[in-house]
Amino acid sequence: MRHLIVPSVDTQRWFEVIKSNGWAEEGIGILTTDDGLKAIPVNGNAPSDSDVVWQGLNIKVIARSDNVIKHWTDLIDQELLAELDEFIPRSHELIGDILVVKLEDEVYPYREVIASAMLERMPNVRLICADKGVKGEFRVRNLQPIKARDGDLSTLTRVKEHGQVIVIDPNKSYFSTRLSTERHGNYIAAKQLSNQLSRPITVCDPYAGVGPAMAGLLTESGLVDRALLGDLNPSAVELLQQNITKYLSKNNTPITVEIRCQDGRKWRDISEFNHTVDLLLVNLPHDTVSHFIDLFPLMRRNSQSLIRGWAIIDKTELQTISSRLAMLFADNGATNHSITCDEIKGFSSSKSFVRIESHQVFQ
Repeated sequence: MRHLIVPSVDTQRWFEVIKSNGWAEEGIGILTTDDGLKAIPVNGNAPSDSDVVWQGLNIKVIARSDNVIKHWTDLIDQELLAELDEFIPRSHELIGDILVVKLEDEVYPYREVIASAMLERMPNVRLICADKGVKGEFRVRNLQPIKARDGDLSTLTRVKEHGQVIVIDPNKSYFSTRLSTERHGNYIAAKQLSNQLSRPITVCDPYAGVGPAMAGLLTESGLVDRALLGDLNPSAVELLQQNITKYLSKNNTPITVEIRCQDGRKWRDISEFNHTVDLLLVNLPHDTVSHFIDLFPLMRRNSQSLIRGWAIIDKTELQTISSRLAMLFADNGATNHSITCDEIKGFSSSKSFVRIESHQVFQ
Protein backbone atom coordinates (compact mmCIF):
# COMPACT_ATOMS: atom_id res chain seq x y z
CA MET A 1 0.00 0.00 0.00
CA ARG A 2 1.28 3.48 -0.88
CA HIS A 3 1.91 6.01 1.88
CA LEU A 4 2.72 9.71 1.71
CA ILE A 5 5.68 10.40 4.01
CA VAL A 6 5.37 13.79 5.75
CA PRO A 7 6.94 15.61 8.72
CA SER A 8 4.90 15.17 11.90
CA VAL A 9 3.98 18.86 12.09
CA ASP A 10 2.41 18.69 8.60
CA THR A 11 0.30 15.60 9.22
CA GLN A 12 -3.03 17.37 9.70
CA ARG A 13 -2.63 19.60 6.63
CA TRP A 14 -1.74 16.73 4.32
CA PHE A 15 -4.39 14.43 5.75
CA GLU A 16 -7.03 17.07 5.01
CA VAL A 17 -5.75 17.39 1.42
CA ILE A 18 -5.85 13.64 0.93
CA LYS A 19 -9.24 13.25 2.62
CA SER A 20 -10.91 16.11 0.74
CA ASN A 21 -9.77 14.71 -2.60
CA GLY A 22 -10.99 11.21 -1.86
CA TRP A 23 -7.49 9.76 -1.82
CA ALA A 24 -7.55 8.44 1.77
CA GLU A 25 -7.42 4.67 2.30
CA GLU A 26 -10.38 4.11 4.64
CA GLY A 27 -9.92 2.02 7.79
CA ILE A 28 -6.11 2.14 7.72
CA GLY A 29 -4.30 4.25 10.32
CA ILE A 30 -1.47 6.73 9.95
CA LEU A 31 1.91 5.18 10.80
CA THR A 32 4.94 6.63 12.56
CA THR A 33 8.16 5.65 10.78
CA ASP A 34 11.41 4.71 12.50
CA ASP A 35 12.80 8.21 11.89
CA GLY A 36 9.75 9.95 13.39
CA LEU A 37 7.99 10.90 10.16
CA LYS A 38 4.32 10.15 9.43
CA ALA A 39 3.09 7.73 6.75
CA ILE A 40 -0.42 8.57 5.50
CA PRO A 41 -2.02 5.70 3.52
CA VAL A 42 -3.45 6.68 0.11
CA ASN A 43 -5.74 4.69 -2.16
CA GLY A 44 -5.63 3.87 -5.86
CA ASN A 45 -7.35 7.13 -6.80
CA ALA A 46 -4.39 9.19 -5.59
CA PRO A 47 -2.03 10.71 -8.21
CA SER A 48 1.17 8.98 -9.24
CA ASP A 49 4.22 9.09 -7.01
CA SER A 50 5.90 11.78 -9.12
CA ASP A 51 2.90 14.07 -9.41
CA VAL A 52 3.61 17.71 -8.55
CA VAL A 53 0.69 17.67 -6.09
CA TRP A 54 2.97 15.92 -3.58
CA GLN A 55 5.37 18.90 -3.64
CA GLY A 56 8.44 16.70 -3.74
CA LEU A 57 7.45 14.51 -0.76
CA ASN A 58 8.20 10.79 -0.92
CA ILE A 59 5.65 8.08 -1.59
CA LYS A 60 6.58 4.76 -0.02
CA VAL A 61 4.99 1.33 -0.31
CA ILE A 62 4.38 -0.19 3.12
CA ALA A 63 2.68 -3.56 3.62
CA ARG A 64 -0.49 -3.18 5.69
CA SER A 65 -3.37 -5.39 6.74
CA ASP A 66 -6.88 -4.14 7.40
CA ASN A 67 -7.18 -6.69 10.18
CA VAL A 68 -3.94 -5.94 12.02
CA ILE A 69 -3.86 -3.17 14.63
CA LYS A 70 -0.27 -2.15 15.25
CA HIS A 71 -0.76 0.76 17.63
CA TRP A 72 -3.56 2.17 19.78
CA THR A 73 -3.70 5.26 17.56
CA ASP A 74 -4.91 3.00 14.72
CA LEU A 75 -8.17 2.65 16.66
CA ILE A 76 -8.89 6.39 16.75
CA ASP A 77 -10.80 8.21 14.03
CA GLN A 78 -8.02 9.13 11.64
CA GLU A 79 -9.39 12.57 10.88
CA LEU A 80 -9.43 13.38 14.60
CA LEU A 81 -5.96 11.85 14.96
CA ALA A 82 -4.57 14.06 12.22
CA GLU A 83 -6.10 17.12 13.85
CA LEU A 84 -4.63 16.30 17.26
CA ASP A 85 -1.45 14.56 16.14
CA GLU A 86 1.11 16.91 17.70
CA PHE A 87 -0.63 16.65 21.09
CA ILE A 88 -1.20 12.88 21.18
CA PRO A 89 0.76 11.29 24.12
CA ARG A 90 3.98 9.68 22.88
CA SER A 91 4.93 7.91 26.11
CA HIS A 92 3.33 6.39 29.17
CA GLU A 93 4.23 4.62 32.40
CA LEU A 94 2.93 1.21 33.39
CA ILE A 95 2.52 0.73 37.17
CA GLY A 96 1.17 -2.74 37.85
CA ASP A 97 -2.00 -2.90 35.76
CA ILE A 98 -2.38 0.91 35.63
CA LEU A 99 -1.29 2.90 32.59
CA VAL A 100 -0.40 6.51 33.42
CA VAL A 101 -0.39 9.06 30.59
CA LYS A 102 0.16 12.81 30.47
CA LEU A 103 -2.54 14.47 28.38
CA GLU A 104 -2.10 17.94 26.94
CA ASP A 105 -5.02 20.34 27.36
CA GLU A 106 -5.77 20.05 23.63
CA VAL A 107 -6.51 16.31 23.83
CA TYR A 108 -7.98 16.15 27.34
CA PRO A 109 -11.58 16.48 26.09
CA TYR A 110 -10.95 13.27 24.09
CA ARG A 111 -9.49 11.36 27.05
CA GLU A 112 -12.13 8.62 27.00
CA VAL A 113 -11.61 8.02 23.29
CA ILE A 114 -7.87 7.70 23.90
CA ALA A 115 -8.36 5.49 26.99
CA SER A 116 -10.72 3.17 25.12
CA ALA A 117 -8.20 2.72 22.32
CA MET A 118 -5.39 2.02 24.80
CA LEU A 119 -7.44 -0.55 26.70
CA GLU A 120 -8.35 -2.36 23.49
CA ARG A 121 -4.74 -2.46 22.34
CA MET A 122 -3.15 -3.33 25.72
CA PRO A 123 -4.82 -6.40 27.28
CA ASN A 124 -2.55 -6.35 30.37
CA VAL A 125 -3.82 -2.89 31.40
CA ARG A 126 -6.85 -2.59 33.71
CA LEU A 127 -7.04 1.17 34.24
CA ILE A 128 -6.01 4.28 32.33
CA CYS A 129 -5.15 7.33 34.45
CA ALA A 130 -4.25 10.88 33.52
CA ASP A 131 -1.19 12.25 35.30
CA LYS A 132 -2.22 15.62 36.74
CA GLY A 133 1.04 16.36 38.56
CA VAL A 134 1.38 16.10 42.34
CA LYS A 135 -0.93 16.90 45.22
CA GLY A 136 -1.15 17.32 48.96
CA GLU A 137 1.21 17.53 51.90
CA PHE A 138 3.09 14.38 50.88
CA ARG A 139 3.45 15.39 47.22
CA VAL A 140 2.00 12.17 45.83
CA ARG A 141 0.92 11.83 42.23
CA ASN A 142 -2.48 13.19 41.32
CA LEU A 143 -3.84 10.43 39.10
CA GLN A 144 -7.28 10.92 37.60
CA PRO A 145 -8.87 7.61 36.55
CA ILE A 146 -10.31 7.88 33.04
CA LYS A 147 -11.55 4.42 32.15
CA ALA A 148 -11.23 0.89 33.51
CA ARG A 149 -11.59 -2.38 31.67
CA ASP A 150 -13.84 -3.89 34.34
CA GLY A 151 -15.30 -0.67 35.75
CA ASP A 152 -12.98 -0.77 38.79
CA LEU A 153 -11.45 2.71 39.07
CA SER A 154 -9.36 1.85 42.16
CA THR A 155 -5.70 2.86 41.90
CA LEU A 156 -4.66 0.02 44.22
CA THR A 157 -2.44 -2.34 42.25
CA ARG A 158 0.43 -4.82 42.53
CA VAL A 159 3.90 -4.62 41.05
CA LYS A 160 6.19 -7.61 40.62
CA GLU A 161 9.83 -6.68 41.14
CA HIS A 162 12.84 -8.98 41.41
CA GLY A 163 10.56 -11.93 42.10
CA GLN A 164 8.50 -10.21 44.83
CA VAL A 165 5.00 -8.72 44.71
CA ILE A 166 4.55 -5.21 46.16
CA VAL A 167 1.09 -3.75 46.89
CA ILE A 168 1.01 -0.07 46.00
CA ASP A 169 -1.38 2.81 45.42
CA PRO A 170 0.43 5.51 43.41
CA ASN A 171 -2.45 7.89 44.12
CA LYS A 172 -1.76 7.69 47.88
CA SER A 173 1.98 7.10 48.24
CA TYR A 174 5.09 7.78 46.15
CA PHE A 175 6.34 4.87 44.09
CA SER A 176 8.66 4.86 41.09
CA THR A 177 9.12 1.87 38.82
CA ARG A 178 12.27 3.61 37.52
CA LEU A 179 14.05 3.04 40.85
CA SER A 180 13.86 -0.74 40.55
CA THR A 181 17.58 -0.96 39.75
CA GLU A 182 18.42 1.15 42.80
CA ARG A 183 16.38 -1.13 45.04
CA HIS A 184 18.20 -4.17 43.68
CA GLY A 185 21.42 -2.29 44.46
CA ASN A 186 20.27 -2.04 48.09
CA TYR A 187 19.94 -5.82 48.18
CA ILE A 188 23.41 -6.37 46.73
CA ALA A 189 24.93 -3.83 49.14
CA ALA A 190 23.17 -5.44 52.12
CA LYS A 191 24.49 -8.89 51.17
CA GLN A 192 28.03 -7.52 50.89
CA LEU A 193 27.81 -5.76 54.25
CA SER A 194 26.39 -8.83 55.98
CA ASN A 195 29.17 -10.99 54.55
CA GLN A 196 31.76 -8.44 55.64
CA LEU A 197 30.40 -8.38 59.19
CA SER A 198 29.77 -12.16 59.24
CA ARG A 199 26.32 -11.66 60.75
CA PRO A 200 22.78 -10.51 59.92
CA ILE A 201 22.40 -6.73 59.80
CA THR A 202 20.00 -4.11 61.14
CA VAL A 203 18.50 -1.99 58.39
CA CYS A 204 16.72 1.35 58.79
CA ASP A 205 14.45 3.04 56.22
CA PRO A 206 12.68 6.06 57.80
CA TYR A 207 11.20 7.10 54.42
CA ALA A 208 10.09 3.65 53.33
CA GLY A 209 6.84 4.55 51.58
CA VAL A 210 5.00 1.27 50.97
CA GLY A 211 8.24 -0.67 51.49
CA PRO A 212 9.56 -1.59 48.02
CA ALA A 213 13.18 -1.43 49.22
CA MET A 214 12.43 -4.14 51.80
CA ALA A 215 11.07 -6.70 49.32
CA GLY A 216 14.46 -8.29 48.69
CA LEU A 217 15.98 -7.65 52.11
CA LEU A 218 13.26 -9.16 54.31
CA THR A 219 12.58 -12.23 52.15
CA GLU A 220 16.24 -13.34 52.26
CA SER A 221 16.73 -15.70 55.19
CA GLY A 222 19.63 -14.78 57.47
CA LEU A 223 20.29 -11.38 55.89
CA VAL A 224 18.45 -9.02 58.28
CA ASP A 225 17.78 -9.49 61.99
CA ARG A 226 16.05 -6.16 62.68
CA ALA A 227 14.32 -3.51 60.55
CA LEU A 228 13.32 -0.01 61.63
CA LEU A 229 10.81 1.30 59.10
CA GLY A 230 8.39 4.15 58.70
CA ASP A 231 6.95 7.04 56.79
CA LEU A 232 5.21 10.30 57.62
CA ASN A 233 2.35 9.48 55.25
CA PRO A 234 -0.35 7.40 57.06
CA SER A 235 -1.65 5.96 53.76
CA ALA A 236 1.85 4.73 52.94
CA VAL A 237 2.31 3.19 56.38
CA GLU A 238 -0.94 1.25 56.02
CA LEU A 239 0.33 -0.42 52.84
CA LEU A 240 3.83 -0.73 54.31
CA GLN A 241 2.48 -2.87 57.14
CA GLN A 242 0.63 -5.06 54.65
CA ASN A 243 3.70 -5.57 52.46
CA ILE A 244 6.05 -6.24 55.38
CA THR A 245 3.74 -8.96 56.69
CA LYS A 246 3.86 -10.62 53.28
CA TYR A 247 7.65 -10.38 53.05
CA LEU A 248 8.17 -11.87 56.51
CA SER A 249 5.89 -14.81 55.68
CA LYS A 250 8.49 -15.90 53.10
CA ASN A 251 11.41 -15.81 55.56
CA ASN A 252 12.26 -18.74 57.81
CA THR A 253 14.48 -16.77 60.20
CA PRO A 254 13.13 -14.40 62.87
CA ILE A 255 13.27 -10.65 62.17
CA THR A 256 12.26 -7.89 64.56
CA VAL A 257 10.39 -5.17 62.70
CA GLU A 258 9.28 -1.81 64.08
CA ILE A 259 7.10 0.46 61.96
CA ARG A 260 6.40 4.10 62.80
CA CYS A 261 4.32 6.84 61.22
CA GLN A 262 6.65 9.61 62.28
CA ASP A 263 9.17 12.14 61.00
CA GLY A 264 12.47 10.24 60.65
CA ARG A 265 14.39 13.14 62.17
CA LYS A 266 12.72 12.40 65.50
CA TRP A 267 13.95 8.82 65.66
CA ARG A 268 17.17 10.01 67.30
CA ASP A 269 15.06 10.67 70.40
CA ILE A 270 14.16 6.97 70.68
CA SER A 271 16.95 5.54 72.83
CA GLU A 272 16.52 1.94 71.67
CA PHE A 273 17.07 3.04 68.05
CA ASN A 274 20.37 4.80 68.70
CA HIS A 275 23.68 3.15 67.75
CA THR A 276 21.95 0.07 66.27
CA VAL A 277 21.81 0.54 62.47
CA ASP A 278 24.22 -1.12 60.04
CA LEU A 279 22.51 -0.06 56.80
CA LEU A 280 20.61 3.22 56.50
CA LEU A 281 18.48 4.07 53.45
CA VAL A 282 17.52 7.72 52.90
CA ASN A 283 15.20 8.20 49.94
CA LEU A 284 13.82 11.69 50.41
CA PRO A 285 15.39 13.33 47.36
CA HIS A 286 14.58 16.98 48.05
CA ASP A 287 15.70 16.75 51.70
CA THR A 288 18.12 13.81 51.98
CA VAL A 289 21.28 15.85 52.51
CA SER A 290 19.73 18.09 55.16
CA HIS A 291 18.36 15.06 57.08
CA PHE A 292 21.67 13.22 57.35
CA ILE A 293 22.80 14.97 60.52
CA ASP A 294 19.61 13.95 62.38
CA LEU A 295 20.02 10.33 61.30
CA PHE A 296 23.69 9.85 62.27
CA PRO A 297 22.81 9.00 65.92
CA LEU A 298 21.03 5.87 64.68
CA MET A 299 24.24 4.36 63.24
CA ARG A 300 26.06 1.56 65.04
CA ARG A 301 29.35 2.59 66.69
CA ASN A 302 32.77 0.99 66.21
CA SER A 303 31.54 -1.19 63.36
CA GLN A 304 31.57 -0.94 59.59
CA SER A 305 28.31 0.61 58.36
CA LEU A 306 26.75 1.80 55.12
CA ILE A 307 24.48 4.70 54.19
CA ARG A 308 22.76 4.83 50.79
CA GLY A 309 20.81 7.97 49.96
CA TRP A 310 19.21 9.61 46.93
CA ALA A 311 19.18 13.35 46.40
CA ILE A 312 18.28 16.03 43.88
CA ILE A 313 21.10 18.54 43.66
CA ASP A 314 22.21 21.41 41.44
CA LYS A 315 24.41 20.20 38.61
CA THR A 316 27.00 22.72 39.71
CA GLU A 317 27.39 20.67 42.94
CA LEU A 318 28.26 17.38 41.22
CA GLN A 319 32.01 17.96 41.55
CA THR A 320 31.93 19.14 45.16
CA ILE A 321 29.17 17.25 46.97
CA SER A 322 31.32 14.22 47.86
CA SER A 323 33.97 16.32 49.61
CA ARG A 324 31.31 18.44 51.31
CA LEU A 325 29.54 15.36 52.65
CA ALA A 326 32.84 13.77 53.68
CA MET A 327 33.47 16.76 55.93
CA LEU A 328 29.94 16.53 57.36
CA PHE A 329 30.35 12.82 58.11
CA ALA A 330 33.80 13.33 59.66
CA ASP A 331 32.47 16.11 61.88
CA ASN A 332 29.91 13.63 63.19
CA GLY A 333 32.32 10.85 64.07
CA ALA A 334 32.83 8.97 60.79
CA THR A 335 36.27 7.37 60.36
CA ASN A 336 37.71 5.01 57.73
CA HIS A 337 35.38 6.89 55.45
CA SER A 338 34.72 6.24 51.75
CA ILE A 339 31.99 8.13 49.90
CA THR A 340 30.79 8.22 46.30
CA CYS A 341 28.15 10.35 44.61
CA ASP A 342 26.96 9.08 41.22
CA GLU A 343 24.54 10.80 38.88
CA ILE A 344 21.68 8.45 38.02
CA LYS A 345 19.75 10.71 35.68
CA GLY A 346 18.99 14.32 34.92
CA PHE A 347 16.11 15.78 36.89
CA SER A 348 15.84 19.09 35.06
CA SER A 349 18.04 21.37 32.97
CA SER A 350 19.80 22.54 36.14
CA LYS A 351 19.43 19.62 38.59
CA SER A 352 20.48 15.97 38.78
CA PHE A 353 19.21 12.92 40.65
CA VAL A 354 22.16 11.26 42.38
CA ARG A 355 22.96 8.26 44.55
CA ILE A 356 25.14 8.83 47.61
CA GLU A 357 26.88 5.77 49.02
CA SER A 358 28.96 6.11 52.17
CA HIS A 359 30.99 3.42 53.93
CA GLN A 360 32.36 4.34 57.36
CA VAL A 361 32.93 3.45 61.00
CA PHE A 362 31.27 5.83 63.46
CA GLN A 363 33.15 6.42 66.72
